[in-house]
Amino acid sequence: MEEPIPVKVVLLGESGVGKTSIIKQYTEKVYNPKVKPSITAQFVSKNLSFPDYNKNLKFDIWDTVGQEKYRSMSKIFYKDAKIIIFVYDITDLSSFEAIKDYWYKEAYNNGESEPVFGVVANKSDLYENEKVSKKDGQAFADEINGIFQSTTALSQEGINLLFENLGKVFIDPKFDYKNKNYKYESNDKDVKDDKDNLKKKEDKKKIKINKDNNNGDKDKEEKKKCC
Repeated sequence: MEEPIPVKVVLLGESGVGKTSIIKQYTEKVYNPKVKPSITAQFVSKNLSFPDYNKNLKFDIWDTVGQEKYRSMSKIFYKDAKIIIFVYDITDLSSFEAIKDYWYKEAYNNGESEPVFGVVANKSDLYENEKVSKKDGQAFADEINGIFQSTTALSQEGINLLFENLGKVFIDPKFDYKNKNYKYESNDKDVKDDKDNLKKKEDKKKIKINKDNNNGDKDKEEKKKCC
C-alpha cells in the first residue's frame, strides 16, 4: 500500500449549518449541541484506506467561517482545495439558497479547476421541520456533478459514507456513488493482460467461423459443378 496522499478538504456554508459538528463527529466521534460558530478557520487530519484501489489518503479537513462578515477569509482556504463540501441545514431554506447563489459560485470561480464537490443536507434528524427536500438537494448536486449526502451530526448517520464516497471519486472520477454494484476497473498489468487474452480468443473464434463459412461455400460450389 502506498504512502497516504495529502488531500485538502474544505467545508463551506452558512454559520450554524453544522460544519464543525460534522467534522467533530467524523474525526473524534464527538457531538456537542452547544458548539459555538467558528470565527477562525481550522483543520484536522484523518487517514483513509481504500484497499480496492490500493490507495491511502490523508484528508486535511478545513472548517471555515460561515458568518457573512468573515466570508472573504474563506477564499484563502478553498483556493487549493481538492474536495469542497457544501453544507446546508434542511430546516433553513436560506442556507440552501446561499450554497447555490454564493458558496458554489465562489468556489467554482476561485478554487481548483476540477475539485470534487459534495452537497450535504445536514440535520436530517429534524426532518419534521424540513424546508429543503432531498429531491432539491440531489438535483443541485447532479447539476454541479457532485455527490449528495443526507447527514446528521447527532448520530453520525451518513457522515462516514460522505467522506468515503468523496475519497473514491477523488481516486476514481468514474466512480458512481449511486450504484452500489459499481466495481473499480484497475489499470494493473494483470487486468490488461486478461483483456488482451480475451480479445485474442474472440478474434480466433471469428477467424474459425469465417473459415468454416468459406469452406461451406466452397463445398457448395463443388457440388454445383459435379451435379
